[in-house]
Amino acid sequence: MKTPETKSRANAIASLGLIASMAVATAEAQNLAPQTPRLSAPEMPRQPAAKTQDLSVLPGQNSIQPQIVQRSSATDAARYLAGMSVSPESPLTRFTSDPRWIAHANAMTGAFSKLDQVQLSEIRMWGAEFLQPVTKFNRTCLYFFSGPDFLYADTFYPDCNTYVLVSLEPIESIPELQSVPPALLQNTLQNLEASLNTLLNFGYFETRDLREYSQRSQLKGVLPIIFVFLARSGKEILNVDYSSLGKGGTHGVKVTFLDPATGVHKALYYFSADLSDDGLKRNPAVLRFCNTLGPTNSLLKAASYLLHQDGFSIARNYLLQVSASILQDDSGIPLRYLTPEKWTLRFFGTYTGPINLFKTFYQRDLLQYYTTSSPKPLPFGFGYQYNSKDATLIFGVRR
Repeated sequence: MKTPETKSRANAIASLGLIASMAVATAEAQNLAPQTPRLSAPEMPRQPAAKTQDLSVLPGQNSIQPQIVQRSSATDAARYLAGMSVSPESPLTRFTSDPRWIAHANAMTGAFSKLDQVQLSEIRMWGAEFLQPVTKFNRTCLYFFSGPDFLYADTFYPDCNTYVLVSLEPIESIPELQSVPPALLQNTLQNLEASLNTLLNFGYFETRDLREYSQRSQLKGVLPIIFVFLARSGKEILNVDYSSLGKGGTHGVKVTFLDPATGVHKALYYFSADLSDDGLKRNPAVLRFCNTLGPTNSLLKAASYLLHQDGFSIARNYLLQVSASILQDDSGIPLRYLTPEKWTLRFFGTYTGPINLFKTFYQRDLLQYYTTSSPKPLPFGFGYQYNSKDATLIFGVRR
C-alpha cells in the first residue's frame, strides 16, 4: 500500500517538466544503454586494505551480516562508478580502457565540473561566511527526504563527522563489480548517468530517475549513487556495514570514510524509512536511532512540502525538537512553526512562492519576512529553484 510520502513524492514528478523548461532537458533512462542520454555538461572554462567492523549496535538496532569490504576495493569501486581512475592493482583497471567507460568518465567529469563551478563552489564560499561559524559546533547533519544526496550535505556541512540521510529509496548491497558481465556493467554506468542528471543540472533528485535506474541497473538501491558522491568529493571509503533497525526491518547502511581534507574518519548513515505519520507509528526505529545523535544540523531541500501536511507532523515536530539549526528552502518546515521565541532566523535570496505543482503551499507570512527583513542575495540556486534569482533559503538557529 502506498504511504502518503510515496503519493506525495510521486506527484512531485510532474513538477520537473516545469523546471526543465527553464533549463536543459532532463535525461531519462532508456531500455537500451546506448540510447541513454549522457549527462549534459555545457561548455565551461592508497592506503593499505582494512576490513570492516560490525556496525555499533545502538538502541533498537540489530547488526545483520555486515559485508567485509576492503578499503582499496570499495574506494576503487566508487571511483570506477564515478568515472575516475582506479588503483593500478585493482581488477577494475582492465575495464577502464573500454571506450564506453571513457565516454562515461568524460561525461561525469564534465557534469561534476560544471556543477562545482556554478553551484558547489558558491555554496562553499557562502557556507564559510554564514553557516560554518554557527554550525561547526554540532557535528551531525540530519537530512530527511534526502534520497542519496550526500553531495549537498557534505558541501553545506564539511565540518560534520556524522551524516544521517533518511528517505524512502531502498538500500541494497553492491556486488563485486568485476563479477558483473561487461555489457551489463556498461549499461549500468549509463543508467547511473541518467539517474544523476536532475541533481547535477537542477540540484535535487527526481524520484522517477531513481526508480528507473534501480529497475534497469544491475546495481540496485541508492548506494551506487552515494559511492559516486563520496568519490567525486574526494573521500576514501574505509568500511561498509549493512544493518537493520528494530524488528520492523528499517534497512540501512553505514559507510565509514576518510576525509583527506581534514584527516578525520567520518560516518555516513543512510536509512530507507517511511517518514509519514503512519510509517513512523508502525516503525519509529529510525527516530530512536536519531535520538542517539545529540543536537543536529538539519537540512531540508526539495522536500515536496511534505512537512506542510498533517500526515507528516511527527517528522516535523521531531526536527523542531532535536535540531540545533535548520537549513531549508520553503518546502521544508512552514515558517509559522519556527517561532521567534525559540529560533533566530536569517533569510537569503528571495521568495517567489512554490513552483506551480505546489502553489497551494504559498506562505504569506514568509513573503512578509522577505519584504521587511532585507535578506542578503543568494549566489546559488537551492531546492526547486535552481536559478539563484528565484531561490529561497532560510537558516534557523535555536536560541
